[in-house]
Amino acid sequence: MPPGVQEIRSRLRLLAAKLREKGLHGALVRYPLNIFYLSGTFVDGHLVVTEREESYLLVYRTLGRAKEEAKVSEIISFRSLRQLPGFLKDLGLQRIGLEYDRLPARVFFYYQDLLAEFELSDLTPLLWALRARKSPYEIECLRQAASMLAEALEAFLPKLRPGMSELEAAGLFEAELRKRGHPAYTRTYAWHQELAYGHLLFGDSAAVPSYLTTGQGGPGVWGYPQGPGVKRLKKGELILIDYAGWYEGYMVDQTRIFACESLPQDLIDLYKKICSLISFLEKELSPGLLIEKFYHQAMEQAEALGLGKCLMAHGEEGVNFIGHGVGLEIDEWPPVAPKVKVPFEPGMVIALEPKCHLPGIGVIGLEDTFLITSQGAERLTLFPRELLFLKA
Repeated sequence: MPPGVQEIRSRLRLLAAKLREKGLHGALVRYPLNIFYLSGTFVDGHLVVTEREESYLLVYRTLGRAKEEAKVSEIISFRSLRQLPGFLKDLGLQRIGLEYDRLPARVFFYYQDLLAEFELSDLTPLLWALRARKSPYEIECLRQAASMLAEALEAFLPKLRPGMSELEAAGLFEAELRKRGHPAYTRTYAWHQELAYGHLLFGDSAAVPSYLTTGQGGPGVWGYPQGPGVKRLKKGELILIDYAGWYEGYMVDQTRIFACESLPQDLIDLYKKICSLISFLEKELSPGLLIEKFYHQAMEQAEALGLGKCLMAHGEEGVNFIGHGVGLEIDEWPPVAPKVKVPFEPGMVIALEPKCHLPGIGVIGLEDTFLITSQGAERLTLFPRELLFLKA
């Protein structure tokens, strides 16, 4: 079910408190996903939230759905931006936060000129912190997303056969996701990253680097240079399936490795080391621990297991993270990376994805999504971690 009135009011109340802490009189929210998070509906328009916990949805379009879905103080048809300065002035707002990270330069400069009489500052860190800690409603959505993903994967695996292309296999898996409500879209925070459902890759295809900041790549197809391509599955090859489950807009991230009939013993041994590493990380993931420190613990443990040279690395093209937040976007704040000097907090939901890149062979790794509680980490993703061998 969509979020109720109390859920939205709680988010608005928390944002208002953060505005007061930062000495801001209000927030002018423009990005549709943030408007959805704070109002319960998608619109092309603006959401104004004041330090007094008032909320005004200024709708360019579409007004009909906004009236049905939004849970804010007032919904207003707002067809001209020239009205905006006067509206904000009438509310008594002077110091206003904008989403600097979401506004293209041309749009930002326009707002700068339009709102020249106001003091503008960056709203981004406040919204990052607000969305990073999930409510009980959001956590239940994530549980449902994890259940959907596990069910779809279980239904798909018996259909996978040698000779299938990655694209054909991905289509069969994605059909199972669609049957269970997936909209065929994975939202990302990074402006330059495009993702459909996820990555289904065979053998050395997974170790082909792409421009995405991900734990694997894939050649894709011409004009879409990442993810599944035309490669066909052979006996004895690795199968990597890294997909997002979806429920009511919320996503979990999960990666599982399979093999077609058999694998060399050295790859099986490497998989066992990856299992050991993610089990270690799961135990260490706890509230109060600095993310930077956790990242370095992960790297030290990887070195101890002999994984240092291949972990998250396509040779020289490594990525310097071991995980990331998830929620309404697949790559939310916080990244689990060096120089992130903030602690894990209860309510954060984190995907950990230790993966080893083996040029000419493929990628061996795992990814699970965890809820951080006051007691430690709770795994939300459900599909078993055992290495499964699929029969031809």
